[in-house]
Amino acid sequence: MYIDAHCHIFNDQIVKNVRAKPAMLKQLKLNTEDSWDRLPPAALQESAVANGLHACLLLPSAGPDKVRSENDRFIGFTREFPRLRTLATLHPAMQALSGEIRRMFDTGINGFKFSSFSQRFDPLSPESHAMLTEVERLGRDRAVPPCLLWDTFATADLHFGANPDYLTTPAKLAMLAERHPGMSFIGAHMGGLLADFDDMRRHLIPQTNLYLDTSNAAHTLTEQQFIELLRIHGPSRILFGTDWPWFVHEKERPKIAELLGKAGYNQSDQEAVFGGNAQGLYGL
Repeated sequence: MYIDAHCHIFNDQIVKNVRAKPAMLKQLKLNTEDSWDRLPPAALQESAVANGLHACLLLPSAGPDKVRSENDRFIGFTREFPRLRTLATLHPAMQALSGEIRRMFDTGINGFKFSSFSQRFDPLSPESHAMLTEVERLGRDRAVPPCLLWDTFATADLHFGANPDYLTTPAKLAMLAERHPGMSFIGAHMGGLLADFDDMRRHLIPQTNLYLDTSNAAHTLTEQQFIELLRIHGPSRILFGTDWPWFVHEKERPKIAELLGKAGYNQSDQEAVFGGNAQGLYGL
């Protein structure tokens, strides 16, 4: 089973905003030249079919007043396109937090995506702690294993003017996983997009509830750094993700497969990374 565990449905304005930052584009090596054609969810569905992917996971995020409508919009994509699945999002300042968590669990969604720098909250604030504690409590009460995926864009303060306190750094990601052992935490971009590699290595030590996804990281880390993280965390803690629409399946799958092989991952290990781990975490 092949699963892309990190996909976005963006609008034209987001692409325009990204294209207006050439220094960031160069660092992230984002493919924006033909990304316009990949914005519609139908394009992701078509790519999934063409490249043999069983599911592509969508990652919404929203401000406190838009959480419910954004969750509904992304759920709508999954009803129209059978190979698309979605996580939900939450916000520590939203109203009716508990009700939205229950509603998502009732819908069959156990995963939540957070982009703290763009949602404008500190992952370690008291309000965030209360939100995560509630997700953990409701998951335990309903025998649902919550999974929380965090954007880890370490230089969003430089490129987007984000408050540095709002960044999900490798240190903060590790602390979240330690504080909430009843949930699984997935660090996007191998746990630190454009983060200092020594910080990643120092803080992102293996934990039973800590996972990393491959999205974008093979383009920003050196090959040696990427392989080192693969060996440190092991095949049961890595998820394949492309960061669609910036990167495409037909190029990312062989690129990641080559790196997995160089890290010593056998066929069974690679099957876990390319789908088995995501399938288990999200109950697909």
